[in-house]
Amino acid sequence: MHSFLSRSFKPLLIALSCVSLFSVSCNMLPDDLDALGDDTRFNTRIYSPTLGRNTLFDQNFNAGNSSKPLALSIVNIRRSNGDPAPELTNTYPVKVWKKQYTGEEKTLAEIEEKRAIEYRPAFEIQKHSGNFNMWNIGPNESIKTEPDSGYIFDVEVSNSGGRRYERGLKLKPQKARPYEPSIYHPVSGVAPNSFVFPNRMILMYSDRDMSFVNPSSVHIFFTKDVDNKAPGSTLTFSFVDSVNNYVDPMKFNQVKWEELIHGFNHRFVGKKVVYDVAYPMPLVALPTKYTTADGLKASVFFSFDRIGYAGLRDIGGVGLDFAIFEEGHWEIQFRFTEALPKFENEQ
Repeated sequence: MHSFLSRSFKPLLIALSCVSLFSVSCNMLPDDLDALGDDTRFNTRIYSPTLGRNTLFDQNFNAGNSSKPLALSIVNIRRSNGDPAPELTNTYPVKVWKKQYTGEEKTLAEIEEKRAIEYRPAFEIQKHSGNFNMWNIGPNESIKTEPDSGYIFDVEVSNSGGRRYERGLKLKPQKARPYEPSIYHPVSGVAPNSFVFPNRMILMYSDRDMSFVNPSSVHIFFTKDVDNKAPGSTLTFSFVDSVNNYVDPMKFNQVKWEELIHGFNHRFVGKKVVYDVAYPMPLVALPTKYTTADGLKASVFFSFDRIGYAGLRDIGGVGLDFAIFEEGHWEIQFRFTEALPKFENEQ
């Protein structure tokens, strides 16, 4: 009987042992790991932001077949000669949007309430997207710019499946150009001219001979008043003739001055019009009633009407699309170097 029971229970014991062994083996299996493929890559290898501006390089990273989320970080950023680059890894105060800018804000306080000052490295990567951002840290002569060879850096890409490195990416910043259209060459920094030209002009007859005012005779100057230490930032518009006599801006009688730019408290001071503003201008790349269609530049048009020949009403004007990136007290001056437009009605 004992021998029979032993033979009967042996298969059961073997089965139970297998189940127990399988259970222990299952408990020893590792958790599922994310896939980290060798096909991750950056579509761009050389980055050339302009200093003094917030520059975002987006959609430049391809995750390939790797599992998301990925974590990306810049490592071993160095000058082209191999020296450390603390000027890029040090943190600086920058303005970061916390709420969405709409272009409908009614006061400077409302704009500034949507921004906060944070300390960020000059050049950083967004952790999960791989987008690079060069922050506007203001004038900084310690950062190498072209024609210098710039910087080399690597990017660590990781998830629970491991890590790999994208090596040898390059950062070659261009010299700061505090406004656009700019008179400065992006590499040499040399200004071949001191002025730019208007984007558009319509029906501007000369006050001398009734020919059209030549667009190339209208010179536009951007000037920053570095001696003005008053708090805040302003933007001033002015107009002068060929001998630098100021023209009353009210002659541009079709301008809705309160809607010309996204500025506030406009006032007329000594034949100039002054606005309290927040820079950069535009504040973000968002199309609004103050900007170009792509939102990349502010757009102004100074128009006037007059009674022309045959009693017809003419509307003339001059316009400029521009951007200013540096805080302070700026003036944009339109200089008519040959002839003024004729503002008066025909007799």
